[in-house]
Amino acid sequence: MRSFRAGRFSREAVLSPLRQLCPVEAYHTLWEIELDKLVQAGKRLVLIDIDNTLLPWRSEEFPPESLEWLERGRSLGLEFCILSNTRNAERLQRLSERMGVPFMQGKFKPSRMMYRAALERFGVTPEQSVMVGDQLFTDVLGANRAGIEAIWVKPMTSREFVGTRVNRIAERLVASRLYRTLLAEEDDLPIVPKKGIFQRRIVRQFAKFCIVGGSSFLIDAGLHRILMFNIFVDGQPLSQIVGRWLLDHFSSGPVSATSAHDAAFALFKVVTASLAIFNSFVWNRLWTFSIRGKEEYGAQLSKFVVVSLIGLGLNTVISSGLNAAIKGDESRSWIIGTVVAAAVVAIWNFSGQRLWAFRKRTS
Repeated sequence: MRSFRAGRFSREAVLSPLRQLCPVEAYHTLWEIELDKLVQAGKRLVLIDIDNTLLPWRSEEFPPESLEWLERGRSLGLEFCILSNTRNAERLQRLSERMGVPFMQGKFKPSRMMYRAALERFGVTPEQSVMVGDQLFTDVLGANRAGIEAIWVKPMTSREFVGTRVNRIAERLVASRLYRTLLAEEDDLPIVPKKGIFQRRIVRQFAKFCIVGGSSFLIDAGLHRILMFNIFVDGQPLSQIVGRWLLDHFSSGPVSATSAHDAAFALFKVVTASLAIFNSFVWNRLWTFSIRGKEEYGAQLSKFVVVSLIGLGLNTVISSGLNAAIKGDESRSWIIGTVVAAAVVAIWNFSGQRLWAFRKRTS
């Protein structure tokens, strides 16, 4: 997370709907957390996430600093317990044994189940516990729901589960609000100035993405509509001619005007959406995500194609399905199917391109 900021938050100043997502403090690394201060604050139990908090995602090699931090905590009389959403129970067992730290199992965070089970196992109250993790929507939210203070740490690496990457988009938006309540160490004044919404990089990128998407939409929808409704051959709509040809060669059922229309719709959508995909790759690479030069061009193109093909599949299925399901005027069905599909696919494409295809490598 490139814009991560460390410090103590004034939770009272956070808007009420976001307060459950607000930690008490944020640190760039786990081992910057001052364990002696936790003890002085009456903490006895440290609940801790595994991936990208104690060690990199999917790794089984602990950074020496993490192990030293755990040992220092034990020497101060603190107890530790792992709360993880990993689905790899065998790996979790191995890591637990290596650290000598037990783990809890149950409903995934932000459910309160694992938190409450840990409190009961160690015989402590929520006030005597603290949660440490790298995610607002799981670690921090779950702790706050259980009445436990939470400490937020910057993810160790950018490698994460794809679902987590999607969550990071919303997390950045929430964090931009939380950062306004960070307190200076000495005078308790906010240390992060308020920024206009269009000063935020992700917002600017999304605005550019929407402009590029608008041009691609015009290419896709405009050309598709022309092919479907505005081109005639010998007095017949091109869509009827193409649709009947497809059904004559690839279907054994009866051919009607409606079935021919639906068959042509899907074929023309593949053609026009493919042209729109090419337009999006060129402009999103050069303008939206500011990628210059030919480095990683092939890899980016491959990833972009994967994202776009999935988007194309969603576009075709959603638009064709709605077009067939909505009875009545064919033009109205076309409009509804095209617009709904475009909205859904826009969210998918932006997330996939920003977080995967055009993601800049960080050390």
